[in-house]
Formats: sequence, structure tokens, C-alpha cells
Amino acid sequence: MAKKRGKSAKGTSGKPLQRVEVIIRKKILGEAPEEHHFIVADGRKLRNIMELADALETMSEEIFRHHANEFKNDFSSWVKDVFYDHSLAEDISRAKNRLETQIAILRRMVKELM
Repeated sequence: MAKKRGKSAKGTSGKPLQRVEVIIRKKILGEAPEEHHFIVADGRKLRNIMELADALETMSEEIFRHHANEFKNDFSSWVKDVFYDHSLAEDISRAKNRLETQIAILRRMVKELM
């Protein structure tokens, strides 16, 4: 019985993997459920990754540093935990400032749309 579970969890063809990839892509471009919206320290509510990129444009450095500093990166965590984009989350965590964070997001969005 243990073997059967292993096979069904992994799938026997490439189709299950393709199906998962499509779901992830929709999730990256889509909106987070309301309970997973990102609440910025200034009170703004972000529903998706594109709204994060837009918010970074006008966000104060103080607010940015509240969410992204040497101890934590809330933006990276949100992208990883809600949108399951580990690659983008890693790029965001390596960014040194608002502009680099915004550029990482916009690059990922352009790549996704191609």
C-alpha cells in the first residue's frame, strides 16, 4: 500500500506536473484570497504582486524598512507563502532597497507574460 501512495502522489506521467505548473502561474498573476492580502504598515492593502510593485513606487523608505530589513523581509515571505513563487521570493530577499525589489518583481511579471 505504501508503494501505491508514493506513485499516486508523484504521478506516473508528466501531465500532473504540467497541471501544477499552470496552477502556480495563475496564482502568481492572480489575487490572493482576502485573508492573505498584505497589509502595509501605512494601512494600504495589497491583493496581488502587481499591487506590491505599484506600492513600492510611492512607499516611504521608513515603511519599506519596517517590512524589509536585516531581520526579516515580509514582502519575500508573502510572495513565497501566498503565491508560491520561491524564485521571486529569493530575488526579493536579496534586493537591497525599494527600487531593486520593484525591479525584481517587474522582471518576474514580464517573464511570466512572455
